[in-house]
This record gives sequence, structure tokens and C-alpha cells, in this order.
Amino acid sequence: MFKKKIYRGWYIVTAIFFANWMGAGIGVPIYGLFYVPIRSSLSLTNLMLSLPPVIRNLTTHFMGPIVGPLVDKFGPRYLMTMGAIIAGFSTFLMSTADNFWEIILYFSIIGASGHACLSHIVTNTTLARWFIKKRGRATGIATTGINVGEAIMAPLIQLLITYVGWRKTWQFMALVPWLIIAPTSFLFMRRSPEDLGLKPDGESDVIENKQNVSNSYQDIEEIWTPKDAFKTTSLWALVFSTNLAAIAVIGVVLHQIPFMIDQGLSPGIAALSLTTYAIFAIPSKLIWGFLAEKVAIKYLTAASLLGSAIGLLILIQASTIKGVLLFGIIYGLTRGAWAVVQSLIWADYFGRAFLGSIRGFVSPIQGLSAIFGPLFAGWLRDITNSYQIPFYTFVGLYIISAFIILIIHKPILKK
Repeated sequence: MFKKKIYRGWYIVTAIFFANWMGAGIGVPIYGLFYVPIRSSLSLTNLMLSLPPVIRNLTTHFMGPIVGPLVDKFGPRYLMTMGAIIAGFSTFLMSTADNFWEIILYFSIIGASGHACLSHIVTNTTLARWFIKKRGRATGIATTGINVGEAIMAPLIQLLITYVGWRKTWQFMALVPWLIIAPTSFLFMRRSPEDLGLKPDGESDVIENKQNVSNSYQDIEEIWTPKDAFKTTSLWALVFSTNLAAIAVIGVVLHQIPFMIDQGLSPGIAALSLTTYAIFAIPSKLIWGFLAEKVAIKYLTAASLLGSAIGLLILIQASTIKGVLLFGIIYGLTRGAWAVVQSLIWADYFGRAFLGSIRGFVSPIQGLSAIFGPLFAGWLRDITNSYQIPFYTFVGLYIISAFIILIIHKPILKK
């Protein structure tokens, strides 16, 4: 007897897993490890060093209306391959930066161009197309790559910075997208199962007429066009809630390392918190992904946000390695699931047919809110010599965002 052929969608999951893994080692989460050495080497202020990742995120979000429709129409294969090549080029150029404006150009502008093609708009939209019933587990597995990358890359990069310097470390990191992300994206990524005559989740039925893709979408999920989605209160409430959360998420990502160093902890212990977070975020994504196939996604999303608030409160009070590790555990188990639950709630509410376009068109709005957190934290750190006020503010934003998620209803498409 012949064994059942592995569903092509799981190759997509594997490719995105590795893209997330390697991408975590060249993006904004790792930027915090370079914060102190670059500040000392180039004599920059905290506020100035907060700007490059903020501008990178903002530029990436403003490319959403371009990238979203492109992934809906053409798929992720060429977008991700091109993005990986650009990302490697940007990372290598960072090793040559001698002033603030060069960091802005290399990391924020060129880097954003590559990152936009590798962003969640591309990867998670693709996952939503290939899976419906098993969407939670597929998204959970693929997004664990982010935390596997952080767990492995954070201590490795910190070690390289310590022994060979921050410039040579950027050069090493440039090899990652060129040698791993680009080839795997080109070989495995495809737009949708219908394009290959398959059905989502590896269902045994095949689509005999590949031209009849739109009917397949209609049979499986409602087709929300961007025009229909933008008319709903649910979409704008979801945008508002996720924007509030983004202020806290990005603010903490960029300032948690310098915050811990300000608390008297060594850079090594601060980097260990990233590793701890990443280790516990791995099972978190898998668990929450499977739960999303059984529990209403809005309850899981709210729980993730409330747990993030608790974890951040622990960090604010932490002054020893035990407190830092406890933060990493709690934050990893809750905030670690944010990438999963946020992607799933969008797909659950607005389907998969035009998901890239819908998320892409609202992306600039989300980008504008995300710049506030890092700048707010960096500015207050410079004038008060403390991170207490911004970090307590982030706790409040997590709680408010969770409350809004709970009162949002899944929209009903008017025929």
C-alpha cells in the first residue's frame, strides 16, 4: 500500500517556520542587543537610537497596501525571495554605519523594504489560505520559528558582539537571509492550495477545474472584500484594539534590554531574558494555536493581552535574575501567543480570499500607533532617567486592548 502523500501546506508551514526563525535574528527584536554598544560607539542618545526601529516599523506598515494585494494576487514566492535578498543587503550595510543617518537609511529604509516582503501580512495570509480547520495549529507551528530564532540567535549574537564587535556581527547576520530564507522561499512557497488543484487542510477532495477557485472560496468561507470589511464596526474596533496593544508590544521589545541594564543587571542576564521568553513562547504558540481550534478566538486574544500585562508588571519590579526569569516565563506564555491569536482573529472575522488586502490597507494605521511606544519610552527615559512611567503605561494599554477585544462581535456579511 502507498502511504498518503504529505499535504503541500505543511511544506509551506516549514518554509515560514524557517523564515521566521532566521528573520528573528536580523530584525527589530535583536536590535536591542546592539543598543548599548552602538550608543557608546557613535555617541547617540536613547531617543535617537529609538528612531531607527520605529521608522523601520512605520515604513514596513506603510508598504502594507502594496504588499497585501500583491500576496493576494501573486502569492508569497517571489515577494519573500526578493525580501530576503534585500534584508541581507540591509544587514550587511549596518556594519558600515558611522552615524545616525546611515543607520536610518540602512536599517530603517532599506531594511523595511525587505522586511515588508517577509512580514506577517505575507506569511500569515498565506497560512490562512492553506488551512481553515487546522489554521490554529499551522499558525502556531510556523510562528514558533520566531521564538526558536530568538532563543538561539540572541545569545549567539550577544556572544559575537562581545568578542568580535557589533560591526562584524552585522556582517555575520547578513548571511542568514541570503543562504536560508531566499532559497527556501523560492523552492516551497506558493499562493494557495486551489492553484495546485488542492483543498485547504489537505482534504481528500481535489478541485478538478483549477479555474473555479472563487467558487472554492465561496463554498468554504465567506468572501469579505476590503470594501465590505471597511463598512463594519468590528474591523475598526479591531484596528483600535490591536493598535493599543502594538504601542506596548513594540515599546517593550525595543526598551526591555536597556530597562534591565538600568536596573543594574548585566547585558548577559538581559539577553538571557530574551532566551527565556523565547523558550516559553514556543510551547505557548503551539498550545494557543491548538486551543484556537476549540475556543472562540476573541477570548484567547484577550487572555493573551491580560497575561502580557501581568508579565510586564513583574518586569517592572524585577531587580534580580529570578525576577527577570519569571518575567520571561510569564511573558513568553502569554505575550508569546500574540502573533498567533492576532493573525487568527483577522482570518476568523474576514476570511482568506482578500485577507492580504484587508490587513495591508489597515497596516499604515497600525504603523502610526506603533511609533508612539518606542519614542514615548525613549523620550521619558532621557528626561526622567527612568522607564517606570512608560512601562506602567504599557501595562494599562494591554488591559484596555483586552477589554475592547472582548466586546467586539464577529461581523456578519450582508448578502
